[in-house]
Amino acid sequence: MSVPSKENIRLTKKDLRQLHVSTSLYRWFLRYFPNGGTYSAIHSELIKQRRTQWIESLIQYIYLRHFREVSFAKQEQEVIENILFLLGNEQQQGVTLQRLPYHNTLPTSENIQFSTEWHQLILKSQQLSTDLALCGNNNIVAFSGDENSIANTGYSNQLMVTGFAGKIANTGNQCRIGSLGGRSRISNSGNDVKIYAAGNGVHIANSGMRNFITASQDRAKITNTGDLAQINVAGKNAVAINTGDNCKITVSGDNSICISTGNIEQFCLGKGGSAVIAYHDGNRTRFKIFYEGEDDIVAGVYYYLDENQQPVAEKQFSANKI
Repeated sequence: MSVPSKENIRLTKKDLRQLHVSTSLYRWFLRYFPNGGTYSAIHSELIKQRRTQWIESLIQYIYLRHFREVSFAKQEQEVIENILFLLGNEQQQGVTLQRLPYHNTLPTSENIQFSTEWHQLILKSQQLSTDLALCGNNNIVAFSGDENSIANTGYSNQLMVTGFAGKIANTGNQCRIGSLGGRSRISNSGNDVKIYAAGNGVHIANSGMRNFITASQDRAKITNTGDLAQINVAGKNAVAINTGDNCKITVSGDNSICISTGNIEQFCLGKGGSAVIAYHDGNRTRFKIFYEGEDDIVAGVYYYLDENQQPVAEKQFSANKI
């Protein structure tokens, strides 16, 4: 498991009051974290107690409040690894299904097609080349074998893949998608979805609105067509292509590229990075090209374009250590 970050994201009862959470969640928080707690610790306790219906509130707050912080990506990976650890014994073989309030065991076949309706589901698989079709609410799915596939249409699910070349296709809203393996492929059309990929050479395609996308390793390829997206790509030699409007894009890894034809709200480059950003001059679409180290573009600084399409630094933010 990951070494906890020295800059742990914390929540207190004051934060929960600002969120206007339910009375039940607030009382639960006071019981288990009277003095507050870290994002990882609170999330782990919710998973242990199978309180998946409350996880979305926690995740939504963390992403909205802390997505651009230096320590965010590392802590999100820690949380995903905790989910995998808590789902059961790593030496367990086959597929285990826990359905509340019932308990069943799925056959250990290579291909699974399963509909959960609106029940809770805790599923873990170490098999290779397993295919899962899932629809339902508040489910947690984790595959640790290579070349596994998940197709999901439910809401508020947590879908995790740790093996090599995993594939996830999602159309549900408010889901969390996590991939720790290399060369994973993620396709999403749901709204308010959080996508985190830590492996090398991942490909992510997103068409949903208000989504958060993080890729922390090298050679990532991100394509976004959804509006109001926030994209954070930290690995080297990465490419982020955006056609959505009012998006915030960070490509902080060395020699990475940002291309946007949509109305971009902010952008940030790493060492040796470059950005191609479209704008409309009143008659036609034109492009501005920015290179880190030229024309006062500094790595790790967020910029927006003024009315003359000139970059203006937002000095209160920095991505140098992302």
